[in-house]
Amino acid sequence: MNIFSDFRKDAARSMDTTGGYEWWYFDAVSADDQFSFVIIFYRGNPFSRRYISQLNSDSVNARPSKFPAISISVYEDGDPIYYSFTEFEASDCSFDEERPFVEVGPHRMEIQNTSGLLKYHLTLEETLASGDQIEASLTFKSSLPVDSLFKNCDERSGEHLWNLVQPRAEVEGSFHITGPTVEAREIGFKGRGYHDHNTGYEPMHNEFEDWYWGRFHFSHATLVYYLMNRESDKQHRAWLIDNNNGKVLNELDNVRLEDEGRTLFGLRTAHRIWLHSDRVSVQIQQGRLLDNGPFYQRFMSDAFLQIVDQDYIESQRGISEYICPQRIYNRFFWPFVNMRIRYMAENPHWVQQFPGLYRWTW
Repeated sequence: MNIFSDFRKDAARSMDTTGGYEWWYFDAVSADDQFSFVIIFYRGNPFSRRYISQLNSDSVNARPSKFPAISISVYEDGDPIYYSFTEFEASDCSFDEERPFVEVGPHRMEIQNTSGLLKYHLTLEETLASGDQIEASLTFKSSLPVDSLFKNCDERSGEHLWNLVQPRAEVEGSFHITGPTVEAREIGFKGRGYHDHNTGYEPMHNEFEDWYWGRFHFSHATLVYYLMNRESDKQHRAWLIDNNNGKVLNELDNVRLEDEGRTLFGLRTAHRIWLHSDRVSVQIQQGRLLDNGPFYQRFMSDAFLQIVDQDYIESQRGISEYICPQRIYNRFFWPFVNMRIRYMAENPHWVQQFPGLYRWTW
């Protein structure tokens, strides 16, 4: 995985290779920890049963441009109050290769030029087969970086690229959520968020067996970690980044995964992660499960930061994830995937017509 940080490289890449993928990830947790959300725009949905079927049959249509999608998850106190994962037709989507501008169906993400600030605006508007509805307007705002966080990085090399665009952002906006089983709600949102951009020129499982990722916003710095395990080696990286997203304060070179367990789907995951350097120690407890699928998990986790020479200790809550991409290709799990993803080219799965069932599918 080639890791770099450059908001100028956040536009869609000029690629449409077989099995490729690209996604723009946004998340945030409210200041009082009550609300959180994750929104991901995909060009080439790597979890799509339709995409994988085309890839397995060596079809010329097994290209990311044919399978755009968006996933939207909104949580209150760790429980889902809105969920959707929708794959649209390519004709209903747009990915600008000149600037960060993405349209997936009625949903939009775009960069906004503001002097001295890096600012993204997201708009959502959707009605599901279940009757659940969402409208949202969200802004991610941070200082404009003057340089890349990571030195000696060449984003042009490698089959898999991770652009850490906005480790820390101030997030404001609103959600309007309603449905047949819930009262209409207007949620004003204010908190801290995160944005990155992943690109692959081949399927994920070609590069790694699994990965752990997470981010936590401490009072003086942001922790981001990316732990990738391959068959023969590993790429474990973790950083404390200053609040202006301009400097790596500390790189945590030593990693330990503990307290492994298996889920009902047979997914084996470590629930405790230790990150260390000479001066800094972080313990991450992957606690509250937000999503628990056959090949991935999402947590609302707790991180405990200790800076030894300053006698400093702080705890914060943040979002972490685990994924094992090879399991996506196991046909045994496809019926569960079909419940989860709405393919607009097909009729909705019967589960997707019941709001309570669909929100709690996994």
